[in-house]
Amino acid sequence: MVEKLGRRSSSKGTALDLIRSSGPISRVELAEMTGLTQATISTVVRGLITDGLISETGRAESTGGKPRMHLQINPGSRLSIGVHVGADHITYVVTDLAGTVVGRLRSRGPGMNSPIESVGRIATDVDRLIAGLDIDRSRIVGLGLVTPGPIDKGSGSIQNAPTLAHWTDFPLARAVSTATGLPCVFDNDATAAAIGEYWMGATSDHLTYASVYMGVGIGAGIVIDGSIYHGELSNVGELGHVTVDARGRRCPCGNVGCVELYAAPPAVVAAARTAVESGTLDMVFTGVLARDFETVATLAMAGDATALGLIDESAEYLASAIVSMVNLIDLHLIVLAGSAFSVAGSIYASTISATLAERVLARSIRGVDVRMSVNGDDAAALGAATMVLQENLSPRSLRAVTLATAP
Repeated sequence: MVEKLGRRSSSKGTALDLIRSSGPISRVELAEMTGLTQATISTVVRGLITDGLISETGRAESTGGKPRMHLQINPGSRLSIGVHVGADHITYVVTDLAGTVVGRLRSRGPGMNSPIESVGRIATDVDRLIAGLDIDRSRIVGLGLVTPGPIDKGSGSIQNAPTLAHWTDFPLARAVSTATGLPCVFDNDATAAAIGEYWMGATSDHLTYASVYMGVGIGAGIVIDGSIYHGELSNVGELGHVTVDARGRRCPCGNVGCVELYAAPPAVVAAARTAVESGTLDMVFTGVLARDFETVATLAMAGDATALGLIDESAEYLASAIVSMVNLIDLHLIVLAGSAFSVAGSIYASTISATLAERVLARSIRGVDVRMSVNGDDAAALGAATMVLQENLSPRSLRAVTLATAP
């Protein structure tokens, strides 16, 4: 098994991440960007080369004196696996050290299967993916496992998540680690998506941002001053349970008027059924939530007035919750991630952007940038894989690297 290099040396992790994000780069440039001494950088670089994580790739043009030797990451030297357990499907990705997807697999969701049955299937799928890609398991750093929240990160279990309520208290992370033989890092899917955006360089111009993740439910991964914010119990960012109607319906979570009741795909599909029954919308339902929501979104993008109204209403409710989050945390970047944005993401982005421009308290000082995720439908799974690399090979805080690489 690959040694956890990040635990051995934070300077090694910092240097590695800078080489990954800014390479080819010289030792002198590394010293300038990290503030470490030349002697320390020489020792760190020697260790990274010995570990096979980086290599020397040639000399830069001379500006007087001995030309500097460039350093570059060896992407294939380490691999990680990300697993996103969602309500409708389980997504697997394998990424290299650069965050490039080497392979992916998607299988049906767990449904009402027991967690024990699902863990067995996850292990089988992981073995199948590794075998199909002909990967040397010794290069795999670990497995990142992400699920909808709430979660108990300490015990590696899900706690009363609406779509996986029958998995409550099951030691999921430990069971997956045992079944696959890989060390497992466990977290919330929205938090993983936020890490993935950083790793792919999509947020390098912001130290504070949120990734709003919408699949079946709605969550948010939050980065503050360059560090992932987990909260005390790793259940930060439950944006779907922000109240947008104080006299609204009671949510299964126990709160009232939660934005998920009005904006999430189940609410949109339910409204679409009512529209079909009233004769104002023409569509055929499959009974599969993701497909039915995609049909509504496709009709909206094609200009169907009723479908467009349903998506607009969803976007308006979601925007209201995001306004509250922006005002509370002083955010100036929102990244929209998750399968629910794959078809009608442009409608959501436009509505959310316009709402923030009109209603955020500090709008006259600086606007809020709204972007689509660079990771598409795989945002949570890819975030899970990069989360493993972040945990094992790079610094826990993103601040130093972000500041050094920002334009």
